[in-house]
Amino acid sequence: MNDKVLFVFMTGRENMAKLLANIGMAAKIKSADPGITVEMIFLTPAVESLNKKQVIFKPILETVKEAKKVGVKVIACEVAMKNVGLDKDDIEENLVDEFAPIGGIYVLNKIKEGYEVLTI
Repeated sequence: MNDKVLFVFMTGRENMAKLLANIGMAAKIKSADPGITVEMIFLTPAVESLNKKQVIFKPILETVKEAKKVGVKVIACEVAMKNVGLDKDDIEENLVDEFAPIGGIYVLNKIKEGYEVLTI
């Protein structure tokens, strides 16, 4: 079994139930085996769901916070953020652990590091 998993979120407001379910799955995987490295990267349009100013995304933000509590790392793609008009100020402080300049390159590097990649 692989000990490194990267969830690549590309689903946004068009399928929030799917997004919520998979953020929860990331947390459950990490909780079940704390030795596993679990990361989540938010690309376009999913990165829009990190916007603290949009009430519609509150359930997603709460689920991301729960995932972080169990040790899931959260990454936001800066290119995706620009694509949806999102600034770092629009994201709650300490919600995102890392801002990747180009999400695709971040994902590629994780593949090279042996991560199992789950695209949602």
